[in-house]
Amino acid sequence: METIFDHNLTQKEKSEFLDKDVYLKVVDNESSLFDLALLFHLRGDKERALKYLKELPPSIVNDFWRLVTHP
Repeated sequence: METIFDHNLTQKEKSEFLDKDVYLKVVDNESSLFDLALLFHLRGDKERALKYLKELPPSIVNDFWRLVTHP
């Protein structure tokens, strides 16, 4: 399973997520896809963010957009 830790997180980005060991123990596929979309959205790479969002159910995609548009 691909996770955010496969994408060279910066120190600032690392502070936004759980410790790697804890994260890898608790993350499931949908959470990983959500976090990947969030990571690339924060990096300004909208195309890659959308790639991961397309793999998620509509209700989770709606949660994503709520999160990023209503901080």
